[in-house]
Amino acid sequence: MSFRETWRALGTTTTLSYAIGRVTARIPGVSWHRYRLIAVPLSGMPKMPRGHVVRELSADALKTLVIDAPLDVQQDRFARGLICLGAFDGEVLVGVNWLARGQYDEDEVNVRFLLPDNAAWDTGLWIREDRRLGRAFAALWAGTGAWLAAHGLARSLSRIADYNLGSLRPHERMGGRTLGRLAAARLGAWQIAAGVRPTIVRVGAGTPALCDLRGC
Repeated sequence: MSFRETWRALGTTTTLSYAIGRVTARIPGVSWHRYRLIAVPLSGMPKMPRGHVVRELSADALKTLVIDAPLDVQQDRFARGLICLGAFDGEVLVGVNWLARGQYDEDEVNVRFLLPDNAAWDTGLWIREDRRLGRAFAALWAGTGAWLAAHGLARSLSRIADYNLGSLRPHERMGGRTLGRLAAARLGAWQIAAGVRPTIVRVGAGTPALCDLRGC
């Protein structure tokens, strides 16, 4: 996509954010991220496609399967209390989604999200490359909806880069609502962020910045 096409699709502010992110990614110790915080209601999630099933996977079960996250990342997610849901077409794993309750420590910026009682946080959604044009996405979200309903929850929350239209648009089609925005810049050992408290933190030292979504 050319710069002009990107600008038309995203608008001036988001295009600028995207450009800054691309530039800072090349500078050691510097980064820029700007997210939309999205809530998808249970009522907007699809029905399970025929032939598919979603199961909660244990750490041992996931070790025998191939996904995008290496073993150390899987172990870290389970250690932090995340739940892994796997979507299967017959016996073939076609994708996974990870869910958290109560709080979620973001791994891309130094932020802890505090979650409402009626919501889970979803992250790390992955679909096998050869299934991305099929029904795996619908299956994962149908399974996520079933898990939420079984645990008395009404919605799923997540953060999505503000330029990622490929992810934002499917969430919007499911009735996703923007709760707010979060922007974070890292400069060496320090992070400055909008939408969190405190706004300035030392990365890796003590409690991360807090983004409180409990009133949303």
